[in-house]
Amino acid sequence: MADNILKMEYPEADQMVQILNEAATNYGDIVTELEGIATALEGGALLGKAGDALAAGIRRSAVGKINELIAALTDGARYVNMEKEDMQAAEKKSAGLF
Repeated sequence: MADNILKMEYPEADQMVQILNEAATNYGDIVTELEGIATALEGGALLGKAGDALAAGIRRSAVGKINELIAALTDGARYVNMEKEDMQAAEKKSAGLF
Protein backbone atom coordinates (compact mmCIF):
# COMPACT_ATOMS: atom_id res chain seq x y z
CA MET A 1 0.00 0.00 0.00
CA ALA A 2 2.87 2.38 0.74
CA ASP A 3 3.97 2.07 -2.88
CA ASN A 4 0.89 4.06 -3.92
CA ILE A 5 1.79 7.21 -2.02
CA LEU A 6 1.91 10.20 -4.35
CA LYS A 7 3.94 13.27 -3.49
CA MET A 8 4.54 16.52 -5.29
CA GLU A 9 7.45 18.89 -4.99
CA TYR A 10 5.56 22.16 -4.81
CA PRO A 11 8.47 24.49 -5.66
CA GLU A 12 9.14 22.45 -8.81
CA ALA A 13 5.45 22.57 -9.73
CA ASP A 14 5.46 26.35 -9.28
CA GLN A 15 8.59 26.58 -11.42
CA MET A 16 6.95 24.48 -14.14
CA VAL A 17 3.89 26.76 -14.15
CA GLN A 18 6.16 29.80 -14.42
CA ILE A 19 8.17 28.29 -17.29
CA LEU A 20 5.03 27.32 -19.22
CA ASN A 21 3.54 30.79 -18.77
CA GLU A 22 6.80 32.48 -19.81
CA ALA A 23 6.99 30.29 -22.91
CA ALA A 24 3.41 31.22 -23.82
CA THR A 25 4.29 34.92 -23.41
CA ASN A 26 7.41 34.54 -25.56
CA TYR A 27 5.43 32.82 -28.29
CA GLY A 28 2.90 35.65 -28.06
CA ASP A 29 5.76 38.05 -28.82
CA ILE A 30 6.63 35.94 -31.87
CA VAL A 31 3.02 36.17 -33.07
CA THR A 32 3.20 39.97 -32.76
CA GLU A 33 6.39 40.01 -34.85
CA LEU A 34 4.87 37.73 -37.49
CA GLU A 35 1.77 39.91 -37.69
CA GLY A 36 4.07 42.89 -38.28
CA ILE A 37 5.84 41.03 -41.08
CA ALA A 38 2.52 40.10 -42.67
CA THR A 39 1.36 43.72 -42.45
CA ALA A 40 4.62 44.91 -44.04
CA LEU A 41 4.15 42.42 -46.86
CA GLU A 42 0.62 43.63 -47.45
CA GLY A 43 1.89 47.21 -47.35
CA GLY A 44 4.08 46.61 -50.37
CA ALA A 45 7.26 44.96 -49.08
CA LEU A 46 6.55 42.12 -51.50
CA LEU A 47 4.09 43.02 -54.21
CA GLY A 48 1.67 40.85 -56.10
CA LYS A 49 0.33 37.38 -55.57
CA ALA A 50 3.54 36.20 -53.91
CA GLY A 51 3.34 38.88 -51.21
CA ASP A 52 -0.34 38.24 -50.66
CA ALA A 53 0.22 34.50 -50.47
CA LEU A 54 3.13 34.84 -48.05
CA ALA A 55 1.19 37.23 -45.79
CA ALA A 56 -1.82 34.91 -45.83
CA GLY A 57 0.41 31.92 -45.11
CA ILE A 58 2.03 33.69 -42.18
CA ARG A 59 -1.33 34.59 -40.70
CA ARG A 60 -3.09 31.33 -41.43
CA SER A 61 -0.39 28.75 -40.91
CA ALA A 62 2.38 30.15 -38.74
CA VAL A 63 0.30 32.38 -36.48
CA GLY A 64 -2.48 29.79 -36.25
CA LYS A 65 -0.12 27.01 -35.18
CA ILE A 66 1.74 29.22 -32.73
CA ASN A 67 -1.58 30.27 -31.19
CA GLU A 68 -2.43 26.58 -30.76
CA LEU A 69 0.91 26.10 -29.02
CA ILE A 70 0.24 29.10 -26.76
CA ALA A 71 -3.13 27.61 -25.82
CA ALA A 72 -1.50 24.24 -25.05
CA LEU A 73 1.19 25.86 -22.90
CA THR A 74 -1.41 27.90 -21.03
CA ASP A 75 -3.57 24.81 -20.50
CA GLY A 76 -0.52 22.91 -19.25
CA ALA A 77 0.28 25.62 -16.72
CA ARG A 78 -3.34 25.69 -15.57
CA TYR A 79 -3.37 21.88 -15.26
CA VAL A 80 -0.14 21.72 -13.21
CA ASN A 81 -1.43 24.46 -10.91
CA MET A 82 -4.79 22.68 -10.50
CA GLU A 83 -3.05 19.39 -9.68
CA LYS A 84 -0.82 21.18 -7.14
CA GLU A 85 -3.83 22.71 -5.44
CA ASP A 86 -5.64 19.36 -5.40
CA MET A 87 -2.59 17.67 -3.89
CA GLN A 88 -2.27 20.34 -1.20
CA ALA A 89 -5.96 19.97 -0.34
CA ALA A 90 -5.62 16.18 -0.14
CA GLU A 91 -2.57 16.48 2.13
CA LYS A 92 -4.41 18.90 4.39
CA LYS A 93 -7.42 16.59 4.54
CA SER A 94 -5.35 13.50 5.27
CA ALA A 95 -3.33 15.34 7.94
CA GLY A 96 -6.57 16.10 9.72
CA LEU A 97 -7.30 12.37 10.02
CA PHE A 98 -4.35 11.79 12.34
